[in-house]
Parts: sequence; structure tokens; C-alpha cells
Amino acid sequence: MLTALNMRTAIASVPPLLDEITRDVPLSTAAAGLLTTLPPLCMAAGAPLAPIAARRLGHEAGLVLVAVTVAAGIAARMPGDATALFLGTLLSGLGIAVGNVLVPAIIKRDFPHRVGVMTGLYTMALATSAAIAAALVVPIEEALDTDWRLALGVWAFPALLVALAWLPLAAVGSRAARRAPAPPRPSTALLSDRVAVHVTLFMGFQSLVFFSVLSWLPEMLRDAGISRVSAGTLLSVMLVTGIPTCLIVPTLAARRRDQRPAVIGTVVALAAGLIGLLIAPDAAPAVWVVLTGTALGSFLGLSFLLFGVRTRDAVGAGRLAAMAQTVGFSIAALGPLTVGALRAASGGWTVPLVFLLVAA
Repeated sequence: MLTALNMRTAIASVPPLLDEITRDVPLSTAAAGLLTTLPPLCMAAGAPLAPIAARRLGHEAGLVLVAVTVAAGIAARMPGDATALFLGTLLSGLGIAVGNVLVPAIIKRDFPHRVGVMTGLYTMALATSAAIAAALVVPIEEALDTDWRLALGVWAFPALLVALAWLPLAAVGSRAARRAPAPPRPSTALLSDRVAVHVTLFMGFQSLVFFSVLSWLPEMLRDAGISRVSAGTLLSVMLVTGIPTCLIVPTLAARRRDQRPAVIGTVVALAAGLIGLLIAPDAAPAVWVVLTGTALGSFLGLSFLLFGVRTRDAVGAGRLAAMAQTVGFSIAALGPLTVGALRAASGGWTVPLVFLLVAA
């Protein structure tokens, strides 16, 4: 959970400051879109590295490396020029990618009979990480005399604390990894497995909607006449409302053999939120963001739950998580970029929101 609390701060701290960043660096609209698209691309590219880290280092030492890499990436953005922003985002995104795969494998290994509850706690901490960053980054910026560079950099400190928390377990885990038989290397066999393909596509499309909304919701609300501070607050509200559903929905869904009813209910809630933003964004924005956040939190928990309940052991969970996140985050990376392009081409938010409804 400590690891999860640092797995979204590098990503969620950027959108509330995107206007200031694009003005001061400066960045073109296309470059700003690429900056918000880079995290899921990195998470796709970095996921295959996780099984290698587990084999060579053990899961515990691998998570020390994850925390250090995320902290280094966050710190690397502090100079504030375009090169530093993209390099730091790349580095932190790769670290997050490896952590996204290692933690579900640890849950399957250490809590095989409590996969639902532990997955719920983990994804709840992931959602909390994003909510904390989105809520606090603007107040931190204002407290630091509107210095967005420092406001982005402060999130390196808690990531370093996580590395220290894992260190006592890392040596033990590394020795155990060396004594254990080598797990099978990742293969393309899962690509012919129908269930694995469905889990992968599910991961991809729910992530596409999440990263698109995370990247563009503040600007969408500001274009509807909502103030900068209120737009940032509503983004945080959306992320906070997803926290309890990250725990509740996978915990309940794990008790059933069939998780499809939970998926259907979540799709209905997401569609209601997106339709509200489409039809009347300024009429009841809190209602729309609560519905959207509830759905996105549920989707996150269900995605990680499927890695555990659709596999037999930790090795299988790790392989499925690696494949689902490699392909899934590649799909997700198209979201923010496509939404930005559709908005630029159409001059409004109707076409981008219809695109997200189709993805849902």
C-alpha cells in the first residue's frame, strides 16, 4: 500500500498545472498532449521489464528499485525545461510500470486466499495517490510562490521513504529468489488465450478512459466556465470518490465466479457521468464527476482483480499482468492524444466525449 501511494503522484500532479507548464516552458498544444500521453506509453514499455526484475532481484528488491526510479524521475523534472519534463516523466513512468506488475504478483503469492481484499486495498491506495496529488499540487504551488517546478518535485520525498521501507525485506527476498527455481520467461502463449486477451482489452479500454479524463477534465471544466481552483478541486473529487469503490467492488466481485455484473454496473455509472459532462457540464458538475470517479475506481479494482482470479499462481499473475499492461497501456496512450486531437479539430468537447463513450 505504501508503494501504491506513490504510484500515481508523478502522473496526477501534472494536469492541474498544465496551463502554467505550457506557458512557462513553453510547450505547444501537441507537446502538452504528448506529455500527458507519455505515462501510459512508458507503463506499456516498462511492463515487460518486471518479470526480469523479479527473476534477477526478487520482488522485494525490485520494488526498492521501483521507488528509487520513480523518485529520480520526479526529481529530474525540477529544472523545468522541456527536456527535463519529458526525461523525468519517462523515468518515473518506467518505474511505475514495473511496480504495476510486481505488486499483483506479490498479492497472488502471499495472499492467495484473500486476493479480492488485498487487491482492493492496493487499488484503493493507487486511487488515493492520484487524489492526493491532484488535490494538493496547486496549494503547494501557491505556498511556494507559484513555483510549479518545486510543486512537482516534492513528490520525490515520499517515494524515497518507500524505498527505505522495502530495504529490510529486499535482502531476504533476493536470497529467496536465488534459491527458488527460475520461473518461466514471458512468452507469446497468452496471446492465444481467450481469457487473457479479454482481460488485456478490458485493462486497455478502462485505462484509456481514465488517462483521458485525468488529463483533460480540468480544461474541460474550465471551458465550461468553471474557475481554475474549482476545476482542480473537482478533479480531486472525482479521484477521491473512486477510492472506496476500488476496495468495495473487487472485494465483492471476488466472491462470485462471474465478475460481469460488476462490469456492467460500472459501465452504466461511467456512461451516466460522461453523458452529464456532455449535455450539461456546468449544471451539476459535482454529480457528473462523482459518477465518473465511482466508475473509474471500480474499473481499476476490477482490472487488477482479474490478474489474480484468472490465474493459478504468482508466476501466472505476473505474466498476465505484464501482458495486460504492455498491450493495455499501449491502447490507453491513444486516449489523451486522441481526445486532444478531436478537441482541436472540432473546437469543443462533444466529439471527444462521444469518443470516450464509445470506449466505455
